[in-house]
Amino acid sequence: MCQLSKVLFFLLLMLGSIAHGQYLTGDNGVKYFYWRENKQPLHARVGDLVFVHMVGKTDKDSAVISSYFQGDAFQIFVPKPTYHGCFYEMLTMMGENDSAEVSVIADSLFIKSLGSPLPYFIAPGSKFRITLKMVSIITREEYDKRMTEEAKYADQNQKLEIEKYITENHLQMTKTESGIYYQFPLKGFTRRALIGDSVIVHYSGYFLNGKVFDSSVERNEPFAFKLGTEAIIKGWNEALQLMSIRDRMLIILPYQLAYGEKGGSTIPPFTPLIFEIELLDIK
Repeated sequence: MCQLSKVLFFLLLMLGSIAHGQYLTGDNGVKYFYWRENKQPLHARVGDLVFVHMVGKTDKDSAVISSYFQGDAFQIFVPKPTYHGCFYEMLTMMGENDSAEVSVIADSLFIKSLGSPLPYFIAPGSKFRITLKMVSIITREEYDKRMTEEAKYADQNQKLEIEKYITENHLQMTKTESGIYYQFPLKGFTRRALIGDSVIVHYSGYFLNGKVFDSSVERNEPFAFKLGTEAIIKGWNEALQLMSIRDRMLIILPYQLAYGEKGGSTIPPFTPLIFEIELLDIK
C-alpha cells in the first residue's frame, strides 16, 4: 500500500470512530451522512460502473473490508437494492469525489446484499458501518460504447496472441467448435464427467504471459463444484465434459468463454486464459 493510501485509510478509521449517532435516514431507508458532498449533478445510477473506495467496519471498529488494503478502488456495477435501506442505495446518492458513511444491520448486508453467511466474528443484529469515497462514474451508456469499440479489435488480437502462444510453446492442441483449445498431457480410462455431476479438480490458471493468477495446487485446496452451473465459467463447463478421472488437460479459453468483456476481480476485460486442470474425482 502506498503512503498516501495508508494515510487515507487510517484517516477514515479515525473519522469513522467519532461518527456514531449522526446518521440521517433517506426516503429509501438508508441511514447515512456525508463526510463530503460536492453537489455534483451526476449521480451514479443502477447499472453504471463506479470506482469506489470502501472501508467496512464492525460495531467494534474492526475493519473487515477495505479497498485501501489492495491499493485500488473497487469496481462495481451498481446493483439494484436488495431491501429497503440497502447500502447500494447510497451509491445512487453520490457523485464523483463525494464521501459518505452508511450504517446497516450486519445480517442484512452479508445475507441479503452480498449473498454470503454472516461471518462468525460478527454478532447477529449488530451494526456495520461502510465508509465510501466515489472516485469516478462511467455511465452504462458510455461503458457499452467503450466495450463495442474495444470488441472490434479484441477478437483479432486474441486469435493472434493464442496462435503465437501455441507456436512458441510447441503445443499440439485440438480446437472445439466453440473455440476452446485443449491438449491431454495425461489421459485416464474411466467415464467422462457429465452435466449434473459433482466433480473435484486441481487447477492452475495463467495469463498468456505465463503469470499465475489462481491455483488450487499452490493452496493445496482441491476445488469441488457441480458441472453445468453458473458457479464456474462457460469454458470449464464444456472442457470438463471432455475429461475422465485422473485426466490432466491443458486448455486455452478465449475471453468469450472465460470472464468476457467485463473481466473479473483480477482478470482484465477481453482476456484469454490458460488452465491446467486435473480431474480428481466424480461424485
